[in-house]
Amino acid sequence: MTFLSNLGSVYLNALLPLAFYCGIGILAARTLPLDRATLSRVSVYVLLPPLFFSNLMEVEVPGEWIWKIALFCCLLLGGMALIGRLYSAFVGFDTSTTSSAVLSVTFFNAVNLGFPIALFAFGQEGLHYAGLLVAINAIPHNGFAIYVAARGQMPRREAALTLAKMPILSVILVALFFRLFEIGVPGPLMSPIRALGQAAIPLILICVGMELVSIKIKGIEPKLLGLVLLRLTLSPLAAAVITSLLNIEGLLRSVLILIAGMPSAMAPIVYARVFGGDVESLTQAVFYSTLGCFITLPIILLLLG
Repeated sequence: MTFLSNLGSVYLNALLPLAFYCGIGILAARTLPLDRATLSRVSVYVLLPPLFFSNLMEVEVPGEWIWKIALFCCLLLGGMALIGRLYSAFVGFDTSTTSSAVLSVTFFNAVNLGFPIALFAFGQEGLHYAGLLVAINAIPHNGFAIYVAARGQMPRREAALTLAKMPILSVILVALFFRLFEIGVPGPLMSPIRALGQAAIPLILICVGMELVSIKIKGIEPKLLGLVLLRLTLSPLAAAVITSLLNIEGLLRSVLILIAGMPSAMAPIVYARVFGGDVESLTQAVFYSTLGCFITLPIILLLLG
């Protein structure tokens, strides 16, 4: 009974708020004439930058942790990309599907789902650590995206310019500059920035719920099921091994493993549409890994306990 009660507590405290906001998004998409693209742009361009900025300005970590997190991100990215490539060769995916498969197992949904669950499970400090991870991870992950872009239809220079125009990246660089030179932000200015950032999480989850409505559901194929299992089970196991090797402990270790266990991110779907990848396989991977995370994440949280 102890295990079941602990599992119920995890669902209640960490996943029920997630399901609540996503449910609102599903209901809104079915009953209101809302523009999903506009709401998503508000999240990405208006609310997420303040969230990143406030997290990076307020999180307190030793300088050596920054390098450990950066090494963690590179090792996890490289390891999962290699595993995705080997799995694709084993099951016989074509070139287009292989690229999409690698993206689905390497890109985890750290913002849309990772931020809220880190907040609900570990509190404000957990959210700060998640923001730090995503900020550092943005560099190798987006570099990987540019590599994929170079192999597709978009020229490397154009892909780099598109990345440079993203406000989140600019905000990350500004916050890191402020922290490096110990530049403070006045309280009257920091308060509205923090408030905007806090508004990002509910809206992001509502947008996720609205996107789920548009996904066409069909039976999952065994090859696709393998990708989902790699994302939800092997990735957090790899994160646990890497954090042990790097001697990362405490709450930071728990947050890194938790975020590594998130379902496939939606961003690769955009890349696939632009660069000619297998959009359908990626969409199905996002949908089924998102459903599957309601089974795997409580187990991960219990083990991190």
